[in-house]
Amino acid sequence: MPSTEASADYTRVPVRFENATLGFVTGPSAPATAVALLLMHLAARESEGRALASEILHLYREVHLIEQLSERLAALLDLSAVSQSALRQAQRLIAATHGGILVMEEADGSLRNAASFGPSSSDFVDGSGPLLPGSRFAASILERDIAEIVNDCASDPRARDSELTLQALICAPLRAGQRTVGIIALASDAADASYSAADLKLLNTIALQTAAAIANSILCAEMVDAAQARAAFAAELHAASTVQQLLLQSASRPTPGFQVESVYLPASEVGGDFFFVSSAPDGSLIAIVGDVSGKGLTAAMRVAMILGALRRETSHDPGEILFGLNNALVAQGQLGFTTACCIRISLSGEYTLSNAGHIAPYLSGRELETASALPLGLIQDQTYDLTRGHLPSGERLVLLSDGVPEARSHAGELYGFDRLSSLTLMTARDIAEAAQRFGQEDDITVLTLALPATWREQYCQPMV
Repeated sequence: MPSTEASADYTRVPVRFENATLGFVTGPSAPATAVALLLMHLAARESEGRALASEILHLYREVHLIEQLSERLAALLDLSAVSQSALRQAQRLIAATHGGILVMEEADGSLRNAASFGPSSSDFVDGSGPLLPGSRFAASILERDIAEIVNDCASDPRARDSELTLQALICAPLRAGQRTVGIIALASDAADASYSAADLKLLNTIALQTAAAIANSILCAEMVDAAQARAAFAAELHAASTVQQLLLQSASRPTPGFQVESVYLPASEVGGDFFFVSSAPDGSLIAIVGDVSGKGLTAAMRVAMILGALRRETSHDPGEILFGLNNALVAQGQLGFTTACCIRISLSGEYTLSNAGHIAPYLSGRELETASALPLGLIQDQTYDLTRGHLPSGERLVLLSDGVPEARSHAGELYGFDRLSSLTLMTARDIAEAAQRFGQEDDITVLTLALPATWREQYCQPMV
């Protein structure tokens, strides 16, 4: 049995950690205290190790889930599917009774619900999310472009009626590059709900993955819409081309006593050139070749209007025909301008022609002089003077559009006017195809008119 002096030196030193007593160390005061301190230090180190291991395991789980989210989102192109998948993963990582993704409309910047969940929803597609499109919380997030935690929604002045029942709310902008595409929000109505900075960091990571996928889905949808629009436009263009071809095919009416050849080669589906050939009651031939300004469907519609006006025209005088067509175009307004050359040829070969800013006709390789005048559609009541001449039997008069002299080679060389003299000695088909081979850049129209060499024998027999 120890002596009284020795017993007095013994003590019980508690080993405490985080307000709990793990045990006691009994012995002499100094050694017992030292051992107790060592044990407390070792307990703290063990606790730190376990906490670190737990945090690493938790972070690994989060990284794994986010990696899964990234893979899933990368495989999705539909906006609704992307949003639903992102919300499901967010709900697995962050406790929430409500969740939603609001996507910004490209046209006006307004928000619309892309996916949501709530107490009454299990399919992530109804409107039970924490924020409505008109939410002041959402507007604040978009304005400041930073994520936010609100752990007492009822006391926040931004809260609206539907948000007052929420206890805690966490939101993050969906930002892809320099573009904000929407908002992701999670919330809980549990009385003790609270979100932490760690939750906010995690939601920002999810938002980054989700924003990229949403941007891709929006781009994909835009590409599909553009493809559909192009297909619809192509169908409209094809229909317009068919109608234009039919109109131009019917633009050459029978003209007994004349040889008429017409060739029309549009530079695209529809063109802005036109021609029209008809006969007068006395057997004379009326012909007009023209070119409207502009391209595409607008030019094609103008051509259709001009051909309709020419069909209704009752005058057979070239100057009057251009006068009436000019006023019709001016009356339509905002149609640009139209160049045209109109000619009337009698069975005897006498002709009169008027020119409204168009390329002059060629007769047997020689350019005819015409009175200058403004194109059609610019000034009301513009008059067009007549030029007179004679077309000998067997010779060819050529009317053409500027697509012939403005043909351009790959080297950038224009066909030009110097070569037209010899070119216009050829047939309409050969003229048009020569310009096309050289390098077509604009619509090509060629119209050739001739009186057969045997005409006088057929129609001008001497009287007995």
